[in-house]
Amino acid sequence: MSEIKIDETEIHTYDNGFHPKEVKLREKYKFYHHNWPFRIWTRIVVYFIAFIYFFPKKLYWGYKVKGKKNLKHLKGYTIVSNHVHPSDAFMIVTALKNKRVYTTTIQSNLGFGAVSRLFRYGGAVPIPTDIDKFKQFMRETESTLKRGANILVYPEAALVPYCDHIREFKPGAFRFALSGNELIVPSVTTFHKPKGLYKLTRRKKPCLHYNILPPYKIEELGNKKETLNKAMDDVHKIMSDYFIENSDYFK
Repeated sequence: MSEIKIDETEIHTYDNGFHPKEVKLREKYKFYHHNWPFRIWTRIVVYFIAFIYFFPKKLYWGYKVKGKKNLKHLKGYTIVSNHVHPSDAFMIVTALKNKRVYTTTIQSNLGFGAVSRLFRYGGAVPIPTDIDKFKQFMRETESTLKRGANILVYPEAALVPYCDHIREFKPGAFRFALSGNELIVPSVTTFHKPKGLYKLTRRKKPCLHYNILPPYKIEELGNKKETLNKAMDDVHKIMSDYFIENSDYFK
């Protein structure tokens, strides 16, 4: 078994070399936009990003997407994934460009100027640090899921590049799903040994495959905490088992 060396101290301190400006959300900040002008603009931005990422995904990262059939006829789901690459949100959203997908992100990620504005127009939604705004964020999230839109969440919370296992989950993603349509779509980015021309472009890093797994329906247990814990444990096991079985590099 091969291993990727991961510095576990990076779990909450990953630094991409760029540092955001301080972000303060205005008093009546709207987290989700559903009007047609914004949705059309979002679609344009997503296709623009897909164009930019087409060649890196095909020629450099060896990026492949499997399991799109598991999203057929689904609406209003929370899609969860491991967070293992600085650009994996862009990769996932452009892979699902024909779906209406919002992506939750930490509030400080809106502090990168023009790039953050592009990300925001592409469907990024900040998770507010202020408790009152967080309550509003949760209300809008519930409404958004019930309207049939979809939300991408990273339950591991922090980015650890090329992490060789599925890390511990935070409950946020499962609270979103529980307040919405109770439908979670697990997805996993797996790592694969470079083959063919990718041996030249990926000599030090593996190729990335994005795998969409069958949907998971939250089982109501009568107690909210128990319901959330069971959903977290079940989805974590589904994703971890898939990662270990299908990735060439794992802990």
